[in-house]
Amino acid sequence: MSFTAFQLACVGVLTLAYAVVLAPREGRRERALTLVCVALTAWVGEQSCISAYRAYAYADGWWLKLGDVPLLIPLIWPMVVLSAREVVMVLWPGLTRRQRAAAVGLLVFIDASLMEIIAVSAGLWSWTLPNYFDVPLIGIIGWGFFGVAASWWLDGERPLRQRLLLLPVFTIGVTHALLIATWWGALRWVLRDPWPPEAVYGFAALCVAIAIGVARSRAAGHAMPWATAGPRIIASSLFFVLLATLDQPSTPWLWLHTAAVAVPYLLATRWRFPAKDAPPT
Repeated sequence: MSFTAFQLACVGVLTLAYAVVLAPREGRRERALTLVCVALTAWVGEQSCISAYRAYAYADGWWLKLGDVPLLIPLIWPMVVLSAREVVMVLWPGLTRRQRAAAVGLLVFIDASLMEIIAVSAGLWSWTLPNYFDVPLIGIIGWGFFGVAASWWLDGERPLRQRLLLLPVFTIGVTHALLIATWWGALRWVLRDPWPPEAVYGFAALCVAIAIGVARSRAAGHAMPWATAGPRIIASSLFFVLLATLDQPSTPWLWLHTAAVAVPYLLATRWRFPAKDAPPT
């Protein structure tokens, strides 16, 4: 897939995903404000990380960069973070605020592992510290940290507008603090060499553990409705298509990673349409 084709597809997929999220009238204004604020926070996070650490860079073919960050990239973040938050609330409604933030961070970490390795393999951006399919573990973890901080802050008791106004300050501050602590406390000293492709089995084991938790939630009567699953499927389809266009020695391993990530979500999704979840006719 050419760079131009990917970006055009990205515009189409994001437009559709945002349209699905904003379609219900009830609470539309609040959802729109949240999407905008998360996207803005994502841009600040990306730009501050690139400026501070210079650990990765986007390819030259991206359109409409603001600073070092293509504008399309921050628009992906709300689809990842907010949908992960919704998945957690649907499947595990009894979690505390801290537990929910940790669960969101874990799901964002898993989602990021998929997007990062496919995008880097396709040449959309590159890292200076390759570990897992040319992506450093700290880069994937950083997405998870962002998800933890954003979810915890959004679940606060302040009025929504106050939470959204301070979301960039809190989320970016916590994300950088966790990145620095993790890097200097561990990952600067260990796991720095390139990993063999067989490392995918470690991610697969983590996905199996998540799938077990999902299976227990399904047994308790919880499932992900299409109102939640639809935007995720729409957004992730772009990366599946991108992966299908790759022709590299590591591609079969990338497909194995993709399959492992997909299993918990396939298990969590309600594949029949009850009346309350049926799409409009």
